[in-house]
Amino acid sequence: MFLAPDNAVKQLFRSLSPSWLAKLSLSYERTAIGTVLKKSLHEGPLRVQKALYPEGDDICHTVIIHPPAGIAGGDTLDIQIAVGKGSHVVLSTPSATKWYKSFKNPATQNVQFELGENAKLDWLPQENLFFKGANSNVITKLSLSTNASFIGWDALMLGRYASGEAWSSGHIHMLNEIRRDGKLIWIENGHIDAEDQYSRSLPQLGSWPVCVTLWAVGPSCSANLVEIFAEMMPWTDALRAGVTLMPQGVLLVRAVSNDIEIARNFMIDVWAKLRPIIHDVPAQPLRLWAS
Repeated sequence: MFLAPDNAVKQLFRSLSPSWLAKLSLSYERTAIGTVLKKSLHEGPLRVQKALYPEGDDICHTVIIHPPAGIAGGDTLDIQIAVGKGSHVVLSTPSATKWYKSFKNPATQNVQFELGENAKLDWLPQENLFFKGANSNVITKLSLSTNASFIGWDALMLGRYASGEAWSSGHIHMLNEIRRDGKLIWIENGHIDAEDQYSRSLPQLGSWPVCVTLWAVGPSCSANLVEIFAEMMPWTDALRAGVTLMPQGVLLVRAVSNDIEIARNFMIDVWAKLRPIIHDVPAQPLRLWAS
């Protein structure tokens, strides 16, 4: 009797499965020549291309690619990033992450970051676009050492607003968690239900289809940052934002908008002003943002 190798059996079952199960594990190290992508392991439809160095050898840029271009019901994306001592990494995605109608089978994206001593990370993905009927779990967990620094953002666009499709059905569960030296310093556990009137109330999202959050943590996060950034928080018919510093030293900038491009440009402006303070390096816009 012929027995197929274990890998062949796994591939067969995966091909018969209606859902994608994808994993990506990246590990960066600081060497004599700069920050290098030391390890890149993937399973399923998650990839990275070669490491890029538009800011010189000290800062490694990597673009995470998801070839299916969308997340459907039952899909699971598991991304693990380790940034070693003294390394500086910039991670981004080439386009919006589309969350399709899930029926009763939720889809999940689980991103975990681990930053070593004096490590730096910029997490700058494109927005999440939730189609009508999407049932999604969006999980982001950060673990960093005392002297490490992090700037990241997350943008949600509910429904295809430009096409006139409202997000009238669907669920989003969000979990954001930050630990410093193993101690939990910030956690946010939220749920958005398209059919829940409270989600549309003024204390929640109101009628805004776009919601963005930018957070930063590091030795340079201090109370004076709120004063510095308060003056650039808009309050218009298209974009409204606010800034706060949590007691544990986590800086949060939140905004709602009716236009994802306006919200994206606002996040880029905040990041550009924040990066020299948090990471002690000048901000250089990504080429992806010019397309």
